[in-house]
Formats: sequence, structure tokens, C-alpha cells
Amino acid sequence: METLVAWGLKRGNVRFAFLGDHANSRGAADMGLFPDLLPGYVPVTSPGAFVEYSGLPATPGKTLPEMLEAASKGELGALLVVGANPVAQLLVDPAVLKNTFVIVQDLFLTETAALADVVLPAASLYEKTGTVTNTFGDVQLVKKAADRAGVKPDFEILVRLAGAMGADVRTLVPFGTSGVTADLGQTRGAQAGEADRHAVWLAANNLEPKLSPFDPLAVLDEIERLVPGYTLDRINLFGGNDVRTEPGFVPVSALTAQDITRSDQVVPAHDGLFTSGTLGRYCPALKELELHQAYELTETTAD
Repeated sequence: METLVAWGLKRGNVRFAFLGDHANSRGAADMGLFPDLLPGYVPVTSPGAFVEYSGLPATPGKTLPEMLEAASKGELGALLVVGANPVAQLLVDPAVLKNTFVIVQDLFLTETAALADVVLPAASLYEKTGTVTNTFGDVQLVKKAADRAGVKPDFEILVRLAGAMGADVRTLVPFGTSGVTADLGQTRGAQAGEADRHAVWLAANNLEPKLSPFDPLAVLDEIERLVPGYTLDRINLFGGNDVRTEPGFVPVSALTAQDITRSDQVVPAHDGLFTSGTLGRYCPALKELELHQAYELTETTAD
């Protein structure tokens, strides 16, 4: 790797991009996945515009090693695992979590989900609507292609958990359309045309109906309002194109903070091109490809 980088630096037309292991890992980081950073890489100790949200932590949270250490000592009452499988991927000893109430929300019954006290089935990428951000900071709109009974989007699960813990979900994401008194035609049926007429009125007044805190457009509005770098070109975004976040908005100083070691938080999965970590075994096509590659390798070696 060092030789490749040294070679590239001598050429004027070469750029490097370090790719993340998991889909939307950049988007998760942008939205405040690090324990010491809020969305937009804003330090929790200096929340800036986020100060309007009550109950924000004044000090950084725990890193993954710190969480596991606290669990081993019986000092971690509950642990929520979202779309991760630390038992298999990080070889976490299940005994470490025996005194911790474990909640897992995931697509499949992974090794971590199998030992959880509660499992919440999560929707896959194309069973929900929202956005994803690739490693380069390009945002793309994702539209729901199908419904599956019994699953919910990750965001809705988190909001419902917050509501069950006493949070007022109406203060989390602004929603509702001021001045709207019509029922959008639900009580009279689509044939009445009320929903269509109301949609025309909203468009004419440059308004969008945001009738639920789970509305992805309401969430996107809140992201654009507060998260640095996420002022997006919506015409291109809604047209199906990828839209860049503001170049260079990720401060390197925030990612190399001295008080928390980033290597403790970002653990590479070391997945191959045609694998998806521990979830690849649930995909028949990937399993067939793996068998095919193994057969081809055996034949070549024998020759």
C-alpha cells in the first residue's frame, strides 16, 4: 500500500479514495455516530446549533471497547445494537453481555441477535425511503420498492424507542402542515379527488405535506437545517441524481481528536468484493458465487 501511494503521489492526475466497509458508513458518521461528535462532526462539548435540543450529553459517550468493558463489569444496564454483529465480526465473548439487557435491530438473526433479550426486525435499504451517503460524500435518494410485514425502518424504531423512554417525538422532527384542515380524501376515497386537489394546492404554495415524524422529507429538512455541509440540490436529488455534500466540510481535526482514539471506533470488516460480512450467508447468489470461485481455484491449482 505504501508503495502504491508513493507512486501515485508522483503523478499529477492520481487521487486516492479510502472506501468504507459498510453501505452508508459515511452517512452514519456524518449523522453523529461517533461518541464524542454530533451530526456534522460537531463536538458534543460545543453543540452549536444543536443546543436547541434538550437532554444532549455534555460529555462524550463510550467507545465500543469501553462499552464492552463496562458490560463485563456488570456496569452496562442495556445495549442497543443496530445493524452490527460484534459477536461474530469482532469475536466478542457472549459471556461479556450476560448481565446486560441486549436489544438488536437487524435484518437477520445474526449471532448477536441470537443471544439478545429483544430482537427488532429492521427493514432493508429498499423497504424504506430516505438517503444514503457514499464515501465521497455523494447523497442519493432511496425510494421504497416493497413492503414486508413485521419490519420497520431503523429511524422509526429509534423514534418509537425514544417515545417509550419518555421523549416527546413531536420535538425531534418538526412535522405537520400549518393551516391544513382537509383530511386529504382518506374518508371519501381516492375517487373523490380530494387528495389530488390538495396535492396541487400544496405544490402551488410551495409546500410539502409532512404529516408524521417518520416522514423522510421532514427528516431531510431537519438535517439540512442543522447539519453542516448538508445543504443539498434537491432538484437533482429528487431527479434521481447523486448530490455532493459541501466539499471539505468534514474537519480532519475532529476525526483525529486526542481524547478518543478513532481506531477504537472504526473497525474494518475486511470483507471481500463479493461478500457482506456475516450476512453474506443469507444470500443464495453470493453463496453460489463463492462455491464457483472455490471450484475454479481448485481446478487451477490441480492443473
